[in-house]
Amino acid sequence: MEKPIEKRTAKIKRLLKKAEVLAIFCVLISSSKARAIVFINEVFINPCASADDSEFVELLGTPGMKLDGYAIAILNGTGNELYPLNSIPPDPNPSPEIDEFFSLDGLKLGRNGILLLGANTLIHFPSYFPSYLSDSNFADPNWRNLWNGGLDVPGTIKQNGSTTIVLIRNRPGRTQADPCNPDGLRWGKTIRHDAQLKTPVYDPRDGNDKDQWGNGDLDEGEPNHLGGNTLDMCGTSTPADANDDLEIVDEVSFEDMQGWEYDTDDRHVDANSTVVGLPHRHVHALDDPAGFNPDALSRVDYRTKGVGWTPATGATGEMANGKNWQDTATEQWIRGESTRGATYPYPFFYSIASNSDPNSLQPYETQVPMWLYDGNAPDFNYSTPKTYEIGGGRINQLSVPFIPGDCDRDGVCDANDIAKIAAVFGDYDWIFANSVPGSAETDSGDPATQTRPWDVDATGDNGIESNDLQWALNFQGDTTGQIIGIKYTSNIPASTGVYLNPNTGVQCTITTDVNIPSGHTLAALRVGDIVEITVKGQVTAGPNTTSGKENGIMQFVHDVEINLPGVVKVVSIEPLGSFSKTRASLESPQGTNGDLGVGLINGYTTSFTQGLTAPSALYRVTLEAIGEGSADVVILPATDSMFAASAPRGLKIGHTNSNGDPNSSIYPSAMSIVSILPPGDINGDRIVNFKDFAILVNKWLQAPGSPSADIAPQGGDGIVDMLDLDVLADDWPAGTIM
Repeated sequence: MEKPIEKRTAKIKRLLKKAEVLAIFCVLISSSKARAIVFINEVFINPCASADDSEFVELLGTPGMKLDGYAIAILNGTGNELYPLNSIPPDPNPSPEIDEFFSLDGLKLGRNGILLLGANTLIHFPSYFPSYLSDSNFADPNWRNLWNGGLDVPGTIKQNGSTTIVLIRNRPGRTQADPCNPDGLRWGKTIRHDAQLKTPVYDPRDGNDKDQWGNGDLDEGEPNHLGGNTLDMCGTSTPADANDDLEIVDEVSFEDMQGWEYDTDDRHVDANSTVVGLPHRHVHALDDPAGFNPDALSRVDYRTKGVGWTPATGATGEMANGKNWQDTATEQWIRGESTRGATYPYPFFYSIASNSDPNSLQPYETQVPMWLYDGNAPDFNYSTPKTYEIGGGRINQLSVPFIPGDCDRDGVCDANDIAKIAAVFGDYDWIFANSVPGSAETDSGDPATQTRPWDVDATGDNGIESNDLQWALNFQGDTTGQIIGIKYTSNIPASTGVYLNPNTGVQCTITTDVNIPSGHTLAALRVGDIVEITVKGQVTAGPNTTSGKENGIMQFVHDVEINLPGVVKVVSIEPLGSFSKTRASLESPQGTNGDLGVGLINGYTTSFTQGLTAPSALYRVTLEAIGEGSADVVILPATDSMFAASAPRGLKIGHTNSNGDPNSSIYPSAMSIVSILPPGDINGDRIVNFKDFAILVNKWLQAPGSPSADIAPQGGDGIVDMLDLDVLADDWPAGTIM
C-alpha cells in the first residue's frame, strides 16, 4: 500500500507537469469548380419514311438528377454560307434561328440516368420508341408540352440546313420559372441567333461576289427593339463576372454542305488534314460525312480529360502533345442515315447502304468514329443490315460506359474525382460559362482544366453535397458504369457493376463515449477541464456484409449544439479511424468561439465496411469547460438547408439507393454538463498554477489557518493542511481558462 507521504509526493510531481497544447489547423483545398454531369447522348433528327413524330433528344447523366434550370436549344443554320448576290432579302430557306427550344424545368433523369424528349403526339411507346426502358424517364407526354418561350408553337426539327444542339443552363432573361423578368425573352423558339447580313462577300470557289447570311457565330442575335439584343450569351450584366453567365453544358453540331454550324468553343481539331472531306473544324462540330445529311447522332464516349485522340492523316492537334482535344465531337459520335424495320413495332436502324460520294470518309451511309473504323475489321458491323437500332431510352450499343462520379471525365472514378468533389463540397452553385474569356474556366486550353460542368447531383438544386460524393464513393474503382438491377440495355442486368441495395429497414445508431482526463465527471467539471466525446456509428438494422454489397457508414454531416453559452466550448473536431474530413473549412463555430457548438462537422471514408458488425469511431469532439453553470450538449444531423435536404439522417451508407440514406437513424440523448470554478484557484486569477501552490505552502507554514488557502473541505475547516493540498492537486490539470 502506498504511504501517505508517497501520495503527497506523487501529487506534487503532477503539479510540475506542463499541459500539452493541441495544435489545430485546417487545410483549405482550392480547385476549379464545376456543375452537372448530364450530357446529350443521342438525337434523332430526320427519321426515314417521314415519321417525324419519332424524333427525339436523349440525355444521359447521374440517375435521378433534377434538371430544373436546364434547357435544350436546337439551332438551325443555313444550308449554305453564301448565296447569289442581292438574293437576301428574302431570307434564305432556312434562315438561322432557334428551331426548337425545350425548358427542362420539373424533369429529371431516370433511375438508369436517361431522359427521353420525344416529339410523338401520342403516348405510344411500342410504335414510336420500341427500345424505351421502364427505368428511363420520358418528357410526358411529349416535347410539345414543354415551355419554349411562347413565340411559336412547338413542332418537329427542321431537316435542312446545318444543325447545332446545345444543352444550356442559367440562361438570362425570361424563363418558365421567371415569366416576368424585365430583360424579356432571350432564349426561345424562333429567335434569330445569327442575324447579320454581309454583302458583297467574295467567293473564292467561283470568283464571284455573294451574299452571306450570318457569320457562323452564336452571338447576341437580332435587336429586341428595347435597347438590347434578343439572344444573350453572356448573362445579364458583366462579361468579366462569370457568376451570371449562360452555361453551355454540352453541345454537338454538324454542317450541311457549306452551311453554318455553331460552336461556342474556340478550340479546333485536325488542322491541315490531308484526308479528303475532313476539314479543319471546331472541337464540337462533326466533320462533314459527305454524301448525306445525318438523320441521327449517337454518342459513344464522353471525355474531357486525357492524352487526346490521334489526329487524322497529315493533321495536327492543338494539344501540347500534338493530339486532338479529348472531347472532340467527331471522335465520339456515330452519325448516319436511318432505315426502318419491316415488322411491328417497326424500329429504326442505322443504314449500312453504300455511299458513293468520293469525299466520304467511310463508304457507307453511316459514319463512325475513326477509332472504331477499320476498313478490314471495323467495330461497327457493316455486313449485317439493321444491326444498330436508333433506340431512344437506352444506352447506345457501342458506347463507352458512363460512370457516375467520374467528375473529371477521364473514364475512371477514382481518388481524383473524390478529391474534386471534396474540394467544392458545400458550395451551393457556381457557373462555368463557355462563352466568356474571363469566366471561371477559359474557353480554350487543356480540357483537364476546362472540365465540362459536373455535379453528381441527384437532388438538382442543393448544390454539391453528400449525394454527389456518395455516387463517386459507390462507383470508385468500377469500370462498367452499370447499376445492378437497373437496365441500361436489353440484356442488363449484367454480372458486373455496382450494387445499390434498397434501404428498407436499414437503421443507423449513433453512440458516444466520454473521456475526461482530469477524472472529474460531467456532473462535476471544473472550469478548464477537457472533455473528449468520441462519436461512433453502427448499422444496427439491415446491415449487408456480402462482398461488393456492403452498406457500411461512409459519410457524416452533423451539428454539435450547446444550448447555453459560456459553460463549455468546442476546441477541436478530429476524424477517427478510416474517416477523413471532407472539407474542414465548412465547420462553423457557433456563439463565441464555439460555446454554442459547431455546425457542419463532416467526414467520409472510402471503406464500405465501417460500422457493419460493431460501432465504428467516426470523429472526436473535444470540449473545454470555460465557466460556471450547466448546459446540454447534443449531436444531431446537420440543419443547414443543403445538407438537411441531401443527408436528412446525417449519415450516408454505401451501396444503397435513395442516395445512400439509411431508412432511419437514432441519435443519443443530450449530455448534461455542470461546470464550477476550480477551488484550487486560491488567488482568483482563474488559473491553478504555481502561484496558488506558493500561497498554499506559505499559509501552511504560517499555521494556524488562512482563509485564502483554507479550501478544504468545502467552506474550509480553519486550517491549511494536506486536505487543501489534495484539492489544489486535483484542480491543477484543469489548466488555463481561455
